[in-house]
Amino acid sequence: MRKFILLAVLFLSLTLGSATAQDIIYARSCIKTLCSDDFYGRGYVNNGDKIAAQFIKEEFAAHKLIPLGDNYFQSLGFPVVYYPDRAEIELDGQSVFAGQDFIMNPGCPSINGSFKVLVIDSSILDNNAEFERISQINLKNYFLVVDDIKGKNLLHPQRAKSILANEWHAKGLIFKNNASLVWSPAMEFAPFPILYFKKGVFPALVLKMEIKIDAAHKIHGTQNVIGMIKGKAQPDSFIVFTAHYDHLGMLGKETIFPGANDNASGVAMLLDLAKHYSKNPPAYSIVFIAFAAEEIGLIGSYYFTQNPLVELKKISLLINMDLMSTGDEGLTAVNATEYPDWFNNLKMCNSIGHYLPDIAPRGKAQNSDHYYFTEAGVPSFFFYLRGNYHHYHDIEDTYEALTLSKYPETFQLMVDFANMRMGR
Repeated sequence: MRKFILLAVLFLSLTLGSATAQDIIYARSCIKTLCSDDFYGRGYVNNGDKIAAQFIKEEFAAHKLIPLGDNYFQSLGFPVVYYPDRAEIELDGQSVFAGQDFIMNPGCPSINGSFKVLVIDSSILDNNAEFERISQINLKNYFLVVDDIKGKNLLHPQRAKSILANEWHAKGLIFKNNASLVWSPAMEFAPFPILYFKKGVFPALVLKMEIKIDAAHKIHGTQNVIGMIKGKAQPDSFIVFTAHYDHLGMLGKETIFPGANDNASGVAMLLDLAKHYSKNPPAYSIVFIAFAAEEIGLIGSYYFTQNPLVELKKISLLINMDLMSTGDEGLTAVNATEYPDWFNNLKMCNSIGHYLPDIAPRGKAQNSDHYYFTEAGVPSFFFYLRGNYHHYHDIEDTYEALTLSKYPETFQLMVDFANMRMGR
């Protein structure tokens, strides 16, 4: 009987609250803006993340959200390695391009000069005489190509480990057969450079590499962007929608990581939800948070949980949205195993609305901005969509590549799930 009553209430609440005003044209416009070259990949070169934060602030204001913090901003800072000038390589006089042909390890230090290349393979490591000969070479002006030793069944695996740890003090390492070029930022310099080349780019024989990579380090000031719509029935209870707006930024002056799926798509849905609830006053207060510094370690969301602008114990539900561009294969709910009753309610919302083909459970994971709220005792979910979209942390994650094929359905599911929590 209890389950029947719950289903009846749920169906009624969703039916009454289903006339949502999702606006895919507005969402596409937001994504296109956030991915434009004028935002510099929303990273740390040219303060791209600050430009994005200002755009989100203006959208919050346009939707008449109440500002939290300092006029929508909650300021914070952290150390970061960034690449504002050159990221250039020539292989025997032929230019290759950052993001397209090669990528560096996170926190790669500056490299400037001409270098020799030495291939290290099993024939060297498993031949005692050859290994001894190579180990006597001063390798400070060499890059070692090491594809053929990582994970291979060698007679002397410890020798491979010593090379991969760069205990021979080469200038750096090279992996030349990578299927894709993904990158992430870092807070501190790596101990030595590692260069990853896309498969087929790095020739079998290279006599000389010319490298000009300029790395810099700073304490970067940034901000979370936070607005609120006050609840008409229970203003001291909160539903929170979140999405991170930062991305990887730039490598040098030319290479931009647009970050359309990750996570302009989530920010667009956040802004669209703000637009919807500004026109449909909610029962609970709803807080919208665009987090900074997710890509470098969930710093923005951690900072908020340590310096909350609303009482965490009054948050009834937090929905974090990241990677929201597809949905043809369904949605995954992180923390489903932590909140099984809520997860079942999410599935019921989806079944009643016939929105997405699958709602998949996933356990607790420290993989997006929901995590520190979960640790603080806030009922939190991280939702991401699944489908035929394979660009992640690369330069191909562009506005033009997105389909938003299940955007209207996903938007409606978010609203139904939140409204059900508010008893509508």
